[in-house]
Amino acid sequence: MYIISKNKDYYDGVVGTVGIDKTIVYERTVEVIEDSSNFPRPFKWERKNIHKEKPFREVMHFSTKSKKYIGNSYFLVGFCGKLYMGWRMFYNMKEYDPESDKYKDVEKYDIIYGYENVKKHLKYYSFGKRKEDHVKHVMDYNPIHIFRELKVPIFVYDSMGDGEFRYRRSNGSHFIINPILKEYEFYKVVDAFTAFTELQMFISGVLGTGENDIVEVEDKYKIAQHGFDKWSFRKEPEKKR
Repeated sequence: MYIISKNKDYYDGVVGTVGIDKTIVYERTVEVIEDSSNFPRPFKWERKNIHKEKPFREVMHFSTKSKKYIGNSYFLVGFCGKLYMGWRMFYNMKEYDPESDKYKDVEKYDIIYGYENVKKHLKYYSFGKRKEDHVKHVMDYNPIHIFRELKVPIFVYDSMGDGEFRYRRSNGSHFIINPILKEYEFYKVVDAFTAFTELQMFISGVLGTGENDIVEVEDKYKIAQHGFDKWSFRKEPEKKR
């Protein structure tokens, strides 16, 4: 696979091991969409369609019960036909600021993938079961039409807005086409070699941006195309006198 990109990702180095196949091209141009009306369904919040297709944005944020973490935000990685759900778990750390000659709280986060892995850090209220149902809805969803609609092998829906966590709101979400996955620590879920291999197969197969499909022609037609007839490779029977 031949990758065209201005930025490096964690799986790019695999090409040095397997070599470059220039018949399969991945033009990894990052595009960020901030206007939710331009998100692909079902990432849009459309109340008129809420009963037809529950939007993924309903998952939203959970409250945090951990002593370490002060909050969280979730994101969805669409990778080669599948969805992966991850959370940023925010915490404060004291760091020295040379300008003020003081230690200040600096916001950091850990990235955790998988609902079962993050549940131990989350607090449940009366709506807890409903939230769990929303998570299940997302993880059971077949997103293949989104990949085909966008014609890309990777996308990210990120619920986190800009600024410090305590000032973020749910409407700060954005949608990223062809994101750099190392920024989401996706190597925790899919290793570099597997990621490269799956991308190559998905692009050439499902998206069909690789080599053209080979049309199998029956032997009898292949022979005719080359100017032969059915007697070219065997003796034609003699005519009876």
